[in-house]
Amino acid sequence: MSALQTDHDRALAALRALRGTCTAAIDALQQPSTAEQFSILASRPTLAVIHKDFQSLLTLIYTSTTKVTLVLRPTEPAPNAALAPIRDLGTSITSLATCATLFHLYGTTLASETRLLASDVIEAVRSLAMMFVEDAGGDYLVRTGAVHDMVEKARRELPADNIAAVRKRWRADRGMLEDSLEDINAMVEDAGEGEDLDADELDDEWDELGFGSTKKMSDDELERTKKIQPLVRFVTLFHKRVVPDVLGSLSNPPPSTDALNQALDILPSLSKSVVVAVEEVVAALYAPQKPAALAASISTLVETIHAVHTSVTVDMLLPPADLERAMGALSMDSSKGGGEKAAKDPRKWFESCLAQIDKSAKAVGVMLQDQVNNGTS
Repeated sequence: MSALQTDHDRALAALRALRGTCTAAIDALQQPSTAEQFSILASRPTLAVIHKDFQSLLTLIYTSTTKVTLVLRPTEPAPNAALAPIRDLGTSITSLATCATLFHLYGTTLASETRLLASDVIEAVRSLAMMFVEDAGGDYLVRTGAVHDMVEKARRELPADNIAAVRKRWRADRGMLEDSLEDINAMVEDAGEGEDLDADELDDEWDELGFGSTKKMSDDELERTKKIQPLVRFVTLFHKRVVPDVLGSLSNPPPSTDALNQALDILPSLSKSVVVAVEEVVAALYAPQKPAALAASISTLVETIHAVHTSVTVDMLLPPADLERAMGALSMDSSKGGGEKAAKDPRKWFESCLAQIDKSAKAVGVMLQDQVNNGTS
């Protein structure tokens, strides 16, 4: 009996150590990478090697977690048999965190995505270890399943490279932009349908919950909203086209991969800035509107989309149109009897869309100024 108790104590100590290892790994993953971290490397590992190592470590964590659960399940505990897989699990956790930091060599966006995936896996393992220590494994099936789910998610969502990581972020932001545009569309559609709620207390409660005012728009406010609607639509369309026209055409990396990654890593924060700017416009459109706040939000949105345009049209991401290639494509189209079609030039499209955004923003600005001068609000 005493030997069994000793084995039990050792298993608990190993689980506590595993919990500490997980905590240290998560803390390390939250720290920014520095040049000194990679200066000790004898050679720079290829991205393919880092990918393979990361996937292998995920497999080891999956397997070790299963082993730990089998030997510590409450119905038939075997504490002594748990020591080795717990130790292996701790080693794999530390290695996974280290491997995740190496992705920084191939882009900060890729590294950020990988760190998040690794942290989710490690947090699930930490929860499993804590459960065995504090609850004697009472919820072991659920916690083990959570680890397995996080491992499978990491396998599935690990970006192939920095381009894929940036593309993933951009697409996620696109969904939020489309939601904001739908909010504006709903404002226009519902402007004449709902009743004006006179209860000030209810209005305040909606404001506190972040749903905007319940007051009905005035004619001037509806006019502003309709004027701003196409502006936000153009911004959303501009943002949407970045994936197929810029990020989708980067399958063949240029000679300087580091330079490409630097250009790519600027984009996620710019994309998020567009989302925030559009959300500010939507917030300013809720009645009662304040023309000054609305004008400020429009100005910020236009400045932000101009910054995006500047960054996505650099030669590294969007090379100038190749005239010879375009003429060759035109010749091939003509020879096939398809008619003469001009080759698409993404740069011209972005410039045209930006011009429409500027035109719409100017029209909104003139309207707001006229309404202020006329004393309307």
